Amino acid sequence: MIAEMYKRRENLAYVLLVVVTLVVAGYLVLERPESTSGWVEASTFLVPLGFMLAVAITSRQKYNKVKGLSIPYSTTSILEIDHLVLKQDAGLIPRLLCFGKNGYFVGTYKPIHLPWYLYPVLIYKRSLLTMLPVTIAFISHTGETLFTLKRVGFKESVIAVYDQESQYLGRYVQEDFKSLLHIKGELRDCNEELILPVKASGFSGDFTLKDINDHRWAHFFNGRFPHEYTQIFRDIDNDIVEISNDVSQEHKMLLLGMIGYLFIARNNR
Repeated sequence: MIAEMYKRRENLAYVLLVVVTLVVAGYLVLERPESTSGWVEASTFLVPLGFMLAVAITSRQKYNKVKGLSIPYSTTSILEIDHLVLKQDAGLIPRLLCFGKNGYFVGTYKPIHLPWYLYPVLIYKRSLLTMLPVTIAFISHTGETLFTLKRVGFKESVIAVYDQESQYLGRYVQEDFKSLLHIKGELRDCNEELILPVKASGFSGDFTLKDINDHRWAHFFNGRFPHEYTQIFRDIDNDIVEISNDVSQEHKMLLLGMIGYLFIARNNR
């Protein structure tokens, strides 16, 4: 699974390398520089080419390191887990890989039932995934869909969350979805009762979410991954969420839906 991620990243880098090379070559044919300064300016096109080539080479090196390794599957459902490590997957369509703090694979947040005409749109601008009415599902490593989330409406930033039976659980409303530096929103249940105010001054450092009774629902921090997996993931600075198990299953699905959407939005802005 991890080896496949690096393989997809390598393939994507080569595809983009070819596309950028063709664009640059076409531009130079149509607008051939006529002076030394013009060629110097044109040489700036080598920067994205070099970047894509570097990504492809490093991805191949990482693939060679991990192709013989296997990540164990977690025996604990995401609905029972108390720590979640979130990793951005590589590919044309955004996905979010989820692991327990012990390094075991839990499942994936990914878009489902995408109409064909949205693929070129998302390939062109991945950040539009969080602006369009696209359904995102959390799918366990067994292939079971545990809950789904979807942006509804265009005037408000509202994320509706549904359970395994497509029953509406509630919604997350954020004041300004364009701002991920200052997050302010509300998590409401299916009866429109406020269950969790969401307020944070940043999305890269540590912060905690508490309800109106001062009960901690989640704590976000950057932390270490298990030592045996540091050749796959970074040793430090991994996105980790500590999640309370002292909430109902419906409320935890709402919380996990909000968390998944926020991280997908942050990673693809």
